[in-house]
Amino acid sequence: MNRISTTSTQTVEAGRWAISTVFLLNGMGIGLWAAHVPVVQARMGIDTSTLSMVLLTIAAGALLAMPLMGGLTSRFGTRRTTLVSGFAFALLLGLIMKVGELPLLFATAFLFGVCNGALDVAMNANASEVETARGRPTMSSFHGFFSLGGLIGAALGGLIIGQGLGHGEGAIMMAVATAVVLALAAPRVMAFAPTHGAGSHFSLPRGAAIGLGLLAMLCFAVEGALVDWSGLLMQERTGADPATAALGFSAFSVAMAACRFAGDRLIVRFGALRIMVAGGVAMFAGLATAVLSTHFLLSACGFALIGLGAANVVPLLFGAASRIPGMSAGAGVAAVATLGYGGLLLAPPVLGWIATQSSVMMALGVLSLSGLVIALSARVVKGHA
Repeated sequence: MNRISTTSTQTVEAGRWAISTVFLLNGMGIGLWAAHVPVVQARMGIDTSTLSMVLLTIAAGALLAMPLMGGLTSRFGTRRTTLVSGFAFALLLGLIMKVGELPLLFATAFLFGVCNGALDVAMNANASEVETARGRPTMSSFHGFFSLGGLIGAALGGLIIGQGLGHGEGAIMMAVATAVVLALAAPRVMAFAPTHGAGSHFSLPRGAAIGLGLLAMLCFAVEGALVDWSGLLMQERTGADPATAALGFSAFSVAMAACRFAGDRLIVRFGALRIMVAGGVAMFAGLATAVLSTHFLLSACGFALIGLGAANVVPLLFGAASRIPGMSAGAGVAAVATLGYGGLLLAPPVLGWIATQSSVMMALGVLSLSGLVIALSARVVKGHA
């Protein structure tokens, strides 16, 4: 890992909190979008199939950006790429929930996906470099801030919708606030030497990245399904209104955040393999509960169980990806994220088709099997995590 050997502990800790802020802001944006999905669908007057194509467009934008970011982080460094993609994400966050024409929604959705995918790779690569500079496990806590942001964003989204500002006005205010906070954190985001010779090319999965990426694909499919469909599932199964239905994603986010903040200690105590197995089983059980229950509180508990299970799966996979021999942190994360986000690319049309033929309940019920696959394939992290 390339880093400045003379960096002081104080600078590293400042860098830790700065990149944690970036994770928090990214999570808030995703949570805000999750709360607005049913509102956007209703305002645009689009059916489930069209909505699934909008979600597919977001995933496609992210998938296109990720392999490119492997080379860009290697060439320009993780700090610069994190900040540029972060400000672009804030801009698109304000636009995607404001546009009123369907073609503009698709165009904005694609750019929103590009910015989110670029930011995801860049901030995870910077986080892995900070983790190495600290000399102790830290990746789970970074992802904890992302989950905490998802909780805050979903809660604020529900509040914004409840106040009648759900047609873009509240989102624009949140976008401005995101840009301001990012600007305040920017001076403390750590800069590491670019790694021109390691992974400075188009980063597609290969070698060890394939096994890690396949598990990431399943985990992202589950997490992405909750972002896109949790509100609709809660409305369909429990009869909740849009503002209340956003609490389902909030339960998922708060459970995930709590477990991720404890994740670094749990991994040290129990080992990566056991955490992966337990996580996969909990994801299956939680999603099955959320799908089968018609009671709001029980469904919310199911979403919380999914959060507990999935909490440390992605941090383990991304951390392992950043340590693949012969690849820079950015290239490793980009390679695994590219395959992982394939889950987001494939899930919207597949789930949308199943939901159109039957129901959102059936679509997410099928997806729950991903948790069992993760549990049975957890050994792929051995030797890398």
